[in-house]
Amino acid sequence: MPVLCSLDIELSARGMTAKALAKQIGVTEAAVSKLRRNQFAQIDAGTLGKICKALELQPGDLLHYEPDDL
Repeated sequence: MPVLCSLDIELSARGMTAKALAKQIGVTEAAVSKLRRNQFAQIDAGTLGKICKALELQPGDLLHYEPDDL
C-alpha cells in the first residue's frame, strides 16, 4: 500500500491511546485501529479533520506516500 498512516506514531508521541482518540473524535475504536494498522482503503475527510484537530497536526503529518517499487 503506497499511502501509509503514521497515526500510531503520533498517538505514542502524545501519550494518547487509540481508545481515547476514538472517544474524543466520536468514531469507533475499530476505525482508529484500521488507520493505525494501515488497513484502510479510504479515509473520510471529516474523520481526518477531527484527527488533525485532536492531535494538532496537518494531514501531511499523518499520511505518507511510499511507492511500491522501493
